[in-house]
Amino acid sequence: MAKGLDNKFLHYGIRKEDMSLIEALCEKHELDFNWVSEEILRKYHAKKVDAIEITDTETEAVIKAAIQQIR
Repeated sequence: MAKGLDNKFLHYGIRKEDMSLIEALCEKHELDFNWVSEEILRKYHAKKVDAIEITDTETEAVIKAAIQQIR
Protein backbone atom coordinates (compact mmCIF):
# COMPACT_ATOMS: atom_id res chain seq x y z
CA MET A 1 0.00 0.00 0.00
CA ALA A 2 1.34 3.43 -0.95
CA LYS A 3 2.16 5.74 1.90
CA GLY A 4 1.77 9.48 2.00
CA LEU A 5 -1.07 11.93 1.79
CA ASP A 6 -3.89 11.52 -0.69
CA ASN A 7 -3.88 14.18 -3.44
CA LYS A 8 -7.57 15.03 -3.00
CA PHE A 9 -7.02 15.43 0.73
CA LEU A 10 -4.21 17.88 0.07
CA HIS A 11 -6.43 19.89 -2.28
CA TYR A 12 -9.76 19.73 -0.46
CA GLY A 13 -9.15 18.51 3.08
CA ILE A 14 -11.47 15.53 2.52
CA ARG A 15 -10.50 12.10 3.81
CA LYS A 16 -9.97 9.17 1.47
CA GLU A 17 -12.98 7.29 2.90
CA ASP A 18 -15.22 10.29 2.22
CA MET A 19 -13.83 10.64 -1.30
CA SER A 20 -14.69 6.99 -1.90
CA LEU A 21 -18.26 7.70 -0.83
CA ILE A 22 -18.45 10.78 -3.08
CA GLU A 23 -17.06 8.77 -5.99
CA ALA A 24 -19.61 5.99 -5.42
CA LEU A 25 -22.42 8.55 -5.36
CA CYS A 26 -21.14 10.05 -8.60
CA GLU A 27 -21.23 6.63 -10.25
CA LYS A 28 -24.71 5.93 -8.91
CA HIS A 29 -26.07 9.24 -10.20
CA GLU A 30 -24.00 9.18 -13.41
CA LEU A 31 -22.00 12.31 -12.57
CA ASP A 32 -18.44 12.94 -13.66
CA PHE A 33 -16.32 12.59 -10.51
CA ASN A 34 -13.62 14.93 -11.84
CA TRP A 35 -16.21 17.65 -12.49
CA VAL A 36 -17.70 17.17 -9.02
CA SER A 37 -14.31 17.38 -7.37
CA GLU A 38 -13.38 20.53 -9.27
CA GLU A 39 -16.69 22.40 -9.28
CA ILE A 40 -18.14 21.40 -5.93
CA LEU A 41 -15.33 20.22 -3.67
CA ARG A 42 -12.93 23.02 -4.63
CA LYS A 43 -15.55 25.69 -3.96
CA TYR A 44 -16.76 23.94 -0.81
CA HIS A 45 -13.22 23.78 0.53
CA ALA A 46 -12.55 27.44 -0.29
CA LYS A 47 -15.73 28.50 1.51
CA LYS A 48 -14.88 26.30 4.49
CA VAL A 49 -11.38 27.76 4.73
CA ASP A 50 -12.86 31.27 4.76
CA ALA A 51 -15.56 30.50 7.31
CA ILE A 52 -13.99 27.63 9.32
CA GLU A 53 -17.53 26.39 10.05
CA ILE A 54 -19.82 26.07 7.04
CA THR A 55 -23.56 25.75 7.46
CA ASP A 56 -25.81 23.34 5.62
CA THR A 57 -27.35 26.32 3.83
CA GLU A 58 -23.93 27.47 2.60
CA THR A 59 -23.08 23.95 1.47
CA GLU A 60 -26.39 23.74 -0.36
CA ALA A 61 -25.67 27.07 -2.10
CA VAL A 62 -22.32 25.75 -3.38
CA ILE A 63 -24.01 22.63 -4.77
CA LYS A 64 -26.89 24.58 -6.33
CA ALA A 65 -24.45 26.94 -8.07
CA ALA A 66 -22.59 23.96 -9.54
CA ILE A 67 -25.85 22.35 -10.70
CA GLN A 68 -26.83 25.58 -12.46
CA GLN A 69 -23.70 25.25 -14.59
CA ILE A 70 -24.85 21.92 -16.03
CA ARG A 71 -28.41 23.01 -16.83
